[in-house]
Amino acid sequence: MIFSQMFGKAKWVAPSGECTAPVIAGKFSAKNVKKAEIVICGLGFFRLWINGKEVSDDKLVPANSQYCERDLSQFEYPILDTLSYRTYCMKYDITNLLREGENVLHAVLGTGWFAQNKRGAEGKSDFGDVKLCYKIDLTLENGETQTVVSDENLKWKQSRIVFNNLYLGEIHDLSLSNEVSADEDFSDYEPVVIAPSHDCEFYIQTCPADRAVRSVIPKKIKDFGEYSIYDAGENISGYAVVAAKCDGEEIHVRYSEEINEDCSLNFDSCGWEHQIQQETFKNAKADEPYEPWFTWHGFRYFELSNNAEPIRCDVVNADVPVTSEFESDNEILNWIYDAYIRTQLSNMHAGVPSDCPHIERLGYTGDGQLCCEAVMLLTDSKKFFEKWLWDISDCQDINNGHIQHTAPFAGGGGGPAGWGGAIVVVPYMFYKTYGDKAILREFLPKMLKYFDYMQSRTENGLVCREEEGGWCLGDWCPPEWIQISEPYVNTCLYIKFMYMAQEIAAVLGESERTQYLDEFIAKAKRAVEVAYYSPQTHSFIGDVQGANSFALDIGMGDERTFENTAKKYASRGEYDTGIFGTDILTRILFERGEDDTAFSLLTSKGEASFYNMMKHGATTLWENWDGERSHSHPMFGAVTRYLFTFILGIGQSKDSAGFEDVVIAPHIPEKLGRASGSITTVRGKISVSFEKSDDGIDFEVDVPCEAKFKFGSKQFDLDSGKNSINIKI
Repeated sequence: MIFSQMFGKAKWVAPSGECTAPVIAGKFSAKNVKKAEIVICGLGFFRLWINGKEVSDDKLVPANSQYCERDLSQFEYPILDTLSYRTYCMKYDITNLLREGENVLHAVLGTGWFAQNKRGAEGKSDFGDVKLCYKIDLTLENGETQTVVSDENLKWKQSRIVFNNLYLGEIHDLSLSNEVSADEDFSDYEPVVIAPSHDCEFYIQTCPADRAVRSVIPKKIKDFGEYSIYDAGENISGYAVVAAKCDGEEIHVRYSEEINEDCSLNFDSCGWEHQIQQETFKNAKADEPYEPWFTWHGFRYFELSNNAEPIRCDVVNADVPVTSEFESDNEILNWIYDAYIRTQLSNMHAGVPSDCPHIERLGYTGDGQLCCEAVMLLTDSKKFFEKWLWDISDCQDINNGHIQHTAPFAGGGGGPAGWGGAIVVVPYMFYKTYGDKAILREFLPKMLKYFDYMQSRTENGLVCREEEGGWCLGDWCPPEWIQISEPYVNTCLYIKFMYMAQEIAAVLGESERTQYLDEFIAKAKRAVEVAYYSPQTHSFIGDVQGANSFALDIGMGDERTFENTAKKYASRGEYDTGIFGTDILTRILFERGEDDTAFSLLTSKGEASFYNMMKHGATTLWENWDGERSHSHPMFGAVTRYLFTFILGIGQSKDSAGFEDVVIAPHIPEKLGRASGSITTVRGKISVSFEKSDDGIDFEVDVPCEAKFKFGSKQFDLDSGKNSINIKI
């Protein structure tokens, strides 16, 4: 809704001087109140107190978004698009926090993404300076209503947070205070100023906020005299909560994912020396817990000055419960599941699925569309993705249909299909997982506009470019340099997405809207065949880095093409693929019955393997097979879904959505003796386990509704509830 509908006569207010973390406070009267609600937005992030009591344990709110218009020419590469904008607000019931008579409200602001202007790797990306707006609606016992709004009568002071930045951490001066007493006279405060407003749509945030979801106790691993190194035991997103040993100390904390041989911090995987995640707490008081307020860190290890001790490490991410489980007799498969869950949660903050929790922290549409189905199947993330879908939509050019590589847009490299295709893949997977046709109706027009853009970027039927002077990636992060052609990857994915859109149109009963895509598909397929197919070898680009799988996925090639792929990877025994190729290749092998080959890739002990990460002690997935750069990147983890959809066989019929028609069809590799797991769908929990014995394979299947069971040539009807099945082999 528009600003006046959300906030009435409220005004945006800000500190009158340079301050990135002000305390903004004021008093208001409330008598005979039956109900009180506040709608509030503090940009970038805020925390709120009424009468000295914090209103919520929400962290990093409101959700990150494409807040408002800004100068896009300041980015590192040309951004010519006209985007859309929205800002989220929080709504809280504050009835029980009010006192009869005079009440005190205060909020502390932080920069978040809105005012982030310290990290400039992508160019100048901030939207403005911190500011606050709120409206309190009071319903009185007699039925009358009153409104309290933010205005020029509020006061401000410097909070104890004298520096804050998402990427670089915080500095707290504990001689200052964030607290406001109930009898505050505001004599040492300054008047606020009216801040610039901005044009956009305003929405109440419904996606889950970040919270400290659990804690771990770190272990000291080395004392260097002035400081010690601690190990959290796993790679997490969050921070250390620390306490000074004596009053007046200055505490220093620094974070990293890895350590050197001498146990000192190694910053190479999380931002290098010029982007160290750190905190400083000045004038600390003994035994009081200290932590950052408006950021999190991606880390396993941290360095703490020896004038302080760690209390715990808080794990912070969007409050998205894990609703799945997996266990087998193969330690690598178990590690893949555990590492993926940990990695994905570490990359869910402020309503955005990010690429990594430290270096960039951006909502890359490539990583996001690759992993979206896995996240939806394995966690309770419907509200989270409802929000991110609109970030993708807001980052589509309203004129030509181009999709940015990050959503909300904050720079970042990518390509027209693997990244831009999120406008098709994410709503499609949302529908398949939750059965929500409304999303399809909203997004089909956006998909068609995107296809128009893609057509404008083709030459001789191949998708060959994006914006002049910009990025145009195909696949990304194979174990060697990229050999698979960018136009080939983009065109194959483009065809795949057009098929998805046609399926979506059919679901909506609007197939005529996508009939014209038949011509685009046919032209693109001809172009791919002419440019990349060898009739002598029956392969595309020699099947380099999984090339055949891209073609097989869109109905190109023939059985000989697949036989070449199956033979190559059965012999090779490890991946040579990038983020898209790894996912597509694994699925194609399972879909066509090469379960043992798919299993051998997932459990390979070669250099380009999940085992390579595992054997180096990783607890989260790496960005690159060889460990270069980030060690908390979910993109290769897209294959985790296949532990459930293929190995356990939890799925639905081709025309089903929202698990309306459940089908259990396990693909059991020869070398896997047992496995068990479950997911929680909109129909309820589905559990499958199997174990091989001398008598065959024993299955236990628990389904919330009648379902089908398929294994090889065997088919059974399943009753709702628990089912026991023995298959003789």
